[in-house]
Amino acid sequence: MFKIKIIGPGKKKLLEKLEPFETKDYKYVLTNDVNLFEKDKINIVFQEEDIDAILKMVKNIVLGEDYFINLENSLGVKRVNVRSIDYFEALDNDVFAIMGKERLYVLEKLYVLEETLVDRNFVRVSKSFLVNILKIDYIRPQLNYKLELVMLNGDRIDVNRTYIKSFKQRIKL
Repeated sequence: MFKIKIIGPGKKKLLEKLEPFETKDYKYVLTNDVNLFEKDKINIVFQEEDIDAILKMVKNIVLGEDYFINLENSLGVKRVNVRSIDYFEALDNDVFAIMGKERLYVLEKLYVLEETLVDRNFVRVSKSFLVNILKIDYIRPQLNYKLELVMLNGDRIDVNRTYIKSFKQRIKL
């Protein structure tokens, strides 16, 4: 999605912050030097002191991009935008995407989805669930330091103790 072109003394520090967003196929060029401008791309020229604002903007661009995955059901393969998925559930060796009351089979493993969707509002809440935080209706405290998520589709999912800290950090609770 992005190509990082940085020169100067703060190059290493800036690259560490921006590198996760760099891809081989890119539409945007992030640079601190106007001479590194690319004609056929969207160029974002910034100063080192603006890196926090640039990071926020880059994350918003990444979140706003459509990202599709292929899911299966008895009717065949369906291409779905991940924004419409409420959560992923792993049962035995199978992974399912839940969208409202619809349940579709996913070809990837849950840990692969977690790595892929970490910047797209998905967070791991247990060994078996990866939840779209934009599809949470209520968060309720439970006994034994657990949390219960009530999803917009009415489903209830427990956040296990192992994942509570990372979940709270992710949703800024």
